[in-house]
Amino acid sequence: MKTKNHKREMTKEERKMERKRVLMIISFFLWGICLLIAGIGVWKAATSAPDSSQNQSSENDNKKNSNKKTKTEMSDTGDSIETWTVWTTDQVRLRAKANGDAEVLDVIPRNTELTASRETGEWVEVTYEKQEGFVSKEYITTEKPEDKLTSQVQRPAGPTGGHVICIDPGHQSSGDSTPEPNGPGSATMKARVTGGTSGRTTGVPEYQLNLAIGLQLQQELQARGYTVYMTRTSHDVNISNKERAEYATSVGAEITVRLHANGAENTGLSGALALSPSAGNPYVAHLANASQTLSGCVLNAYCSATGMNNQGVQANDTMTGINWCTMPVTILEMGYMTNPNDDCNMQDRGFQYNMVQGIANGIDQYFGY
Repeated sequence: MKTKNHKREMTKEERKMERKRVLMIISFFLWGICLLIAGIGVWKAATSAPDSSQNQSSENDNKKNSNKKTKTEMSDTGDSIETWTVWTTDQVRLRAKANGDAEVLDVIPRNTELTASRETGEWVEVTYEKQEGFVSKEYITTEKPEDKLTSQVQRPAGPTGGHVICIDPGHQSSGDSTPEPNGPGSATMKARVTGGTSGRTTGVPEYQLNLAIGLQLQQELQARGYTVYMTRTSHDVNISNKERAEYATSVGAEITVRLHANGAENTGLSGALALSPSAGNPYVAHLANASQTLSGCVLNAYCSATGMNNQGVQANDTMTGINWCTMPVTILEMGYMTNPNDDCNMQDRGFQYNMVQGIANGIDQYFGY
């Protein structure tokens, strides 16, 4: 009996130990499953999450296109196409094809509203002044720019809105050979307006360069507190040189700054110069001193800002746009479009910024700022 009792007690003890071993095994098994599940979760998160640059790019793209609202229009062929509105964030070239080597059709100013019709890689097809072409996505946005103009240098406007300036971006897309008097009461007749020169290297017409700089100068001067009037803000106009001078008078301009670019048979000629009436001008001799002062201020500041060769202020009494003026006037020949270096520089965005700053600084100097 004792032997049987002894064996029964051992069996219970063994069962207790067995239960403990089983519980331990189960615990380790469950713990391993938990670790496995956790590891799988981490692995999935690591392999599926995009890197920070992708996140940032996606956020930027979403923000850039957040205001993209398409509308359906009918094409010339009767097909329906979706279009949307974009604005340029900087001056940008309109090209004939969707690549950076394609022909430049036009230069579009900053903050210009365009109608976009399709995307092709990094390019968008747009319509600008009845021209269809392509612009880089890098320089457009679907967010309408603020009306407020900003600049690195700002001056408060005076009680009448600041000094009044007229900017005349020379030429236009098509010349007009119809004659007009060279000055008040003059028997000498000259063409109303010519088409201007063009870039020997870039192929950009002078009238496009003149307006591109003129619009940027307008923004800079307005930001400094000036009241600014433009004789033209597009290319498809027909405004004679006499009419441009008369417009400056009609708006009460205190000075007129006429923007042009030079051309010469000798492609080695480079630099900038300014034209103003002489003391012997038969029409505006009384404006000679002030015009020469204005020309010197603008030209010197311009060459200082751009590094352009300074060819000096030259007297000229044959320019209709000068002879019909009633206020101090200067013609700034910004550079030679027939010179490869000048031509390419004047199409560079950074160089254009310096061009604009130089002209604005010269106007500041003229008014004593």
